[in-house]
Amino acid sequence: MKPFAVIAALLAFIAVAYVGSPFVTAWSIREAVRDGDSDYLAHAIEWPGVRETLKPAIAQIALSLPDSEKDASEKQGYWTRFKAYWGQGVVDGLVDKYVTPEGLPKLFKLRQTYRSYVESDDDASKLPIFERVSRAWARVKRAEFTSLTSFEIDMEDKHDASRLYLGKLELRLTGWKLTSLRVKFLTPEKSAAQKFTDLN
Repeated sequence: MKPFAVIAALLAFIAVAYVGSPFVTAWSIREAVRDGDSDYLAHAIEWPGVRETLKPAIAQIALSLPDSEKDASEKQGYWTRFKAYWGQGVVDGLVDKYVTPEGLPKLFKLRQTYRSYVESDDDASKLPIFERVSRAWARVKRAEFTSLTSFEIDMEDKHDASRLYLGKLELRLTGWKLTSLRVKFLTPEKSAAQKFTDLN
């Protein structure tokens, strides 16, 4: 019976490692952005796909455009259409330039510097690792395998509960890689309801 016990234990270990590996990759990407580890980011992220999936949301934020999904039935004014036509190209160029293994950590540092200066934001990196993991996990709204080689995780923005980051990781020969990153904007009503649900 001992060989069977060893095989069962080995299979259990493999299963746990498989289930946990995309979570480890997602956390490692987060830490690499914080620490400026561009070498790891270059390996763990498929940048062309991530840039393309980020562009619509970045344009919406930068140009104050309406949500294309929510307002698809509404006719947009000339100014809105002009901003979308002219501004999208500018935003796309900036995303291509700065959403890179070297550029993303710099953007993160700028954001942290701004928040610490304007809002006296606490430096979470000084907290114990288990506390940081716990805080990050509390902001995860959905995490599931959509296939054997595909994993999706939705995380609430640390500073804006109405903003969700929708990440997709896919298993490659070299391990899990982030292949797309979208941003979803919740309505104030939905965000408030979500907060109430989280408290109960």
